[in-house]
Amino acid sequence: MKLSDLLKSDTITLDCTPETDEQLLRCIARIASEADSMAGISEETIFDALFNREQLSSTAWGHGVAIPHCRMAPLSDFTAGLVVLSEGIDFHAADGEKVRLFPFVIGPENEPRAHLKLLSSLALAFRDKHIRESLKDASTPENAMHILLEKVSPGQPSDPGSGKKLVYIFVQDETVFDDILQVFASDDSSSSMVMDVHESTGFLMNSPFYAGFWNTDIHQFNRIIISVVRTELVNAVVRNIEFICGPLSDCNDVMITVSDLISVYGSLGS
Repeated sequence: MKLSDLLKSDTITLDCTPETDEQLLRCIARIASEADSMAGISEETIFDALFNREQLSSTAWGHGVAIPHCRMAPLSDFTAGLVVLSEGIDFHAADGEKVRLFPFVIGPENEPRAHLKLLSSLALAFRDKHIRESLKDASTPENAMHILLEKVSPGQPSDPGSGKKLVYIFVQDETVFDDILQVFASDDSSSSMVMDVHESTGFLMNSPFYAGFWNTDIHQFNRIIISVVRTELVNAVVRNIEFICGPLSDCNDVMITVSDLISVYGSLGS
């Protein structure tokens, strides 16, 4: 399930004028209740699910964006939409910024992986400051949908059968790891896994011979993301990662290697 398949202009509104987070959730519930995928589910039921999820922790993502979402047992399909406010409201964002942009996702209880991919796709799209500013200036729901679709559905590759590459992303900066992982979690065209690794010196220091070198400061964050990526999308992956952490030529805590895949047997669930 791709976000570009779910976005509809009738689940996008520029006209809500909530003053509180509860009023905002009621606005989303009203919009969602009118979607075909929500047939038979009341506005109040949707609101309750959104409200209960918000009680776990705020879905405010930062930079004036929140992504309210919930999972509901009666559903068999996803609903996604967007609320754009003319004036921001307090949505308990960690950065303290008032929120004007509220993309939302409501999905089935039994499809958490697909739900996660949709949320990651939204988070990746709204990381782009140009997208955020353009949506604030959108004049119609159709205009807003077009702006979003340009980001989340940039077009099909010219040669979908041109092969795949094995991409390794070595990350030692914990502050950017989740953001980099979203690049892969939001993409149906890649299969990815994460390894939690340790530097070789950490193992040496467990040896009695090197005991005098023990220093807890040497232990640091080390993760490797391993991904199989279509060849024609590798450059886009690198650009997205540089969008997060800056030019890789200036990084000393993020490194990418790309190698050819000679043979692939079997597959992994998405």
